[in-house]
Amino acid sequence: MTAADRQRYAQLVTELREHEFAYYVLASPLIADAEYDRLFVELVELERVHPDWITRDSPSQRVGAPLPEGTKFERIRHAVPMISIESLFDNAAVEDFVARVAKVLAVETAAHAEFICEPKWDGVSASLIYEKGLLVRAVSRGDGTQGEDLTANLRAVRGVPLKLRGVAPDLLEVRGEVMFRIADFDSMNAAMIENGEAPFANPRNATAGTLKRLDPAVVASRKLHLMCWEVVRVAGGPTFLTHTAAMAAAQEWGFIVTPHRALVHDAAGMIQFHDELEEQRDSIAFELDGVVNKVDSLELRRLLGARARTPRWACAHKFSPREATTQLLDIEIQVGRTGRLTPRAVLEAVQLGGVTVQYATLHNAGYIAGLDLRIGDRVTVRRAGDVIPQVVGPITTVRSGEEQVFVWPSSCPSCGTSAVERGQYRYCMNIECPAQLRRRMQHLASRQALKIEGLGEKAVEQFTAAGLVHCFEDIFHLDYAKVAALERWGEKSASALQIQIDAARAPELPRFLYGLGIPEVGMETARALSERFRTLDALLALGVEPRAGTHAGTQEATLWDSTELRPEKSADAFAELCAIDGVGEEVAGSFLAFMREPRNREALAAMRRYGVEPRAMAERTTTEVEGVSGKTFVLTGSMSRPRPEWQAVIEAAGGKVVGSVSKNTDYLVAGDKAGSKLAKATALEVDVLDEAALRALLSD
Repeated sequence: MTAADRQRYAQLVTELREHEFAYYVLASPLIADAEYDRLFVELVELERVHPDWITRDSPSQRVGAPLPEGTKFERIRHAVPMISIESLFDNAAVEDFVARVAKVLAVETAAHAEFICEPKWDGVSASLIYEKGLLVRAVSRGDGTQGEDLTANLRAVRGVPLKLRGVAPDLLEVRGEVMFRIADFDSMNAAMIENGEAPFANPRNATAGTLKRLDPAVVASRKLHLMCWEVVRVAGGPTFLTHTAAMAAAQEWGFIVTPHRALVHDAAGMIQFHDELEEQRDSIAFELDGVVNKVDSLELRRLLGARARTPRWACAHKFSPREATTQLLDIEIQVGRTGRLTPRAVLEAVQLGGVTVQYATLHNAGYIAGLDLRIGDRVTVRRAGDVIPQVVGPITTVRSGEEQVFVWPSSCPSCGTSAVERGQYRYCMNIECPAQLRRRMQHLASRQALKIEGLGEKAVEQFTAAGLVHCFEDIFHLDYAKVAALERWGEKSASALQIQIDAARAPELPRFLYGLGIPEVGMETARALSERFRTLDALLALGVEPRAGTHAGTQEATLWDSTELRPEKSADAFAELCAIDGVGEEVAGSFLAFMREPRNREALAAMRRYGVEPRAMAERTTTEVEGVSGKTFVLTGSMSRPRPEWQAVIEAAGGKVVGSVSKNTDYLVAGDKAGSKLAKATALEVDVLDEAALRALLSD
């Protein structure tokens, strides 16, 4: 080692960091790419000769070793929750937002708010934590309370400094959006198509999928960028009075911040910035779907505070959906996992927001009738949220008279079973329907149902392609010698699968009911049914008369394939189901229709012959918690743990969990992306808890 080598190494590290800052943050490269590559190679060669010089913040250390197959990213609790922002869709709502801010502040202070307007980037949010200037952790948004530790992958994202520039605070947490440049996304998709691979649907999906890869080299190769949009925590460093000052400091520390920004005083300024940015939308390098308006003063933000899920000091003013016109060529019916028949528009291909659109969902019968859609219509199409194609409606003024009114099929297009109407929807209730078979088997094997490890999507596809399964119950009647002979299997893997399936022959009744995939019957409903009717035989007996002598054995066995319905019992069965808390008329009707379908009862009878015997659910033990005991809860949205786990915790504390919000609901627990239940709870003035508040209530 020579002093000159050591000095040159330190010089290279400093130069490369400054070149990265100039290129990614300032968008003003100081040297050509080839010269940067030459300096980088020189650095790597010095590190090869002197490996003891390498530190984690070296420019060469962005890309770490791949993680082992099967690795699960650790879940990390956010020190400051990553809550959502209220979405607004018109100018009047923005004016209301400004008025609300002024009204709340008037009670606390004479100061008036100024607002900072910035793009609402359409990517994947992440939080980065630095200690003594070094990146120590990068965490995804997750459910807002907890995220996944993606540090290894975020290190490979451009615009993420491994070491902060200048004087760094003791602790810094910033948040930003991980995104593809649109040009890089298009190039990647073009290469995937050329290689015979399926392209990504849009940049956001591609970003999310890339960040879950186990090899940081893949992340680095896809040229993701991080755009910093918030400084969350600073300790042992400068104190900021405004968001504007904090973002200026973030840029000096080495983060990319948006050049599209305006400080305004009122709603008119917000609306003007929104409209101008929307006009520039197609010339901006990254996807964006609106404007985020935030109170600039951090002290005024503190006074304004937050609701359960959104801050009072910020809102997102969304852009108008992108629209185009095209021809409605046909309406085809798709059969979902639960048998729901969903109409899909077949469109003449049209470019919409940079994506070729050929299909769009039509939801249900009421949607088609309400729009008066006819096959052959010229229609307006938009991408809702810039992602999901929607048919807005027909252009009736150009109709020729040759357009055809859509007629719903009376039977399933896959198996011919008569369709059952449930409100605006139609269902195929045949558990053996070919269109449903693969997804039904995957659902039956899922963690919340029978939890059969090894029976995932690929295995089910292999078994059906090889002719090892022809119907739902064949899962329990596999030829394991033939399984072992399949590609990527073998005797050991086949034996392990057999052990899993044998262990699943005696599931708790709620898991079994949930695994059948009955429309409208989720885990909560399955538990409610299993508490009232302790056995599957009791449920099968609802409204039917067992036929003696159908199969050898007990009378109970014949219940599994009985098809003789008793009209005088049917109404009683329906009423008995509706009387169960959480089971309404729609659920009761769906459950009875499923259980009375002859092919379903035959499948259940076959399962019994193959040794499937659902067992009564275990009696619950409770340790009553004040504030929870005797209270009724509804769970909605995405949470850090599966809802059945939260339900078990709440019920163990003496609470009750039901499926729908009513005036008798005490608490709605709202996770991420809560929908109509949150709106109904707000209308009924039901107390809304986020996950952190639920944890606090349970620990009281």
